[in-house]
Amino acid sequence: MIFSALASFENWIERADTLLTDPLASWDAVLNIAMSVIRPFAILIIGICVLIEIAMVASKVDLLKWEHGIKLGFKMALSVALLNILPNFLRACYLQAVSWINDVAAIGGIGLGLDFLHDLETLISSVSGLGTILGLFISTIVLVLAIQVCGVIIMAIAFGRMFEIYVYLAISPLPAAFFPLGDGSGGGFSRITMKFLRSFAAVCLQGVMMMICMRLFSILLSDVIEEVITANLATGGAAGVSQVMFTFLLGSIALVMSVIKSGGWAKSILDAM
Repeated sequence: MIFSALASFENWIERADTLLTDPLASWDAVLNIAMSVIRPFAILIIGICVLIEIAMVASKVDLLKWEHGIKLGFKMALSVALLNILPNFLRACYLQAVSWINDVAAIGGIGLGLDFLHDLETLISSVSGLGTILGLFISTIVLVLAIQVCGVIIMAIAFGRMFEIYVYLAISPLPAAFFPLGDGSGGGFSRITMKFLRSFAAVCLQGVMMMICMRLFSILLSDVIEEVITANLATGGAAGVSQVMFTFLLGSIALVMSVIKSGGWAKSILDAM
């Protein structure tokens, strides 16, 4: 039961790694939604934003000058071009993040590798007595279930990040359409578009930070587990097995908490809150 739980946790971590480096097989299908459904409305928004800018400029000056017309025309043309360029830009950001994720994962891999299972098996085999074995089973089953739940949560967060990437792509024409809104003088650009780009970049960076967390988990916890097993091999007993599982659970909870916080960390770094 213990070996199965640890192997299951490793499997969930590996699946999360696969999701973090997803090749975007559904990219074209989602992009089709953005271009066929959202883009026509986005073009209308661009026109409305330009009219708002004209009204704001007119309210501040007695006479519209040709400089104002050039600025507004340039921003309108740039906004339309942005609708076509933005998907490629978003994909480039994602692929750069995937490159960083692969580089982090390549430094020793992720997960514990379960190299300590042989020593753990020796520790478990030292447990004897029906009452002791029954007590170990009761105390361990909760830890085993909790460890597997931690693995599922990490997998779910990785899946949620991938889902968020596609949602950002699907609605990308809308924040891009607000690009012409400036400072009321004909110049400047919309904070809505800039914040959207930072938010998307933060979601991409979140994957990198998740991979860093998983790598740190494998580095730190593997040493701690080995120390706990080594310390209990001489004495043996159910207490040693429970201590190993409890230590693994604590590391798993720490990993889950850091993975959950990774999105907030990424947004804070890029000022996308």
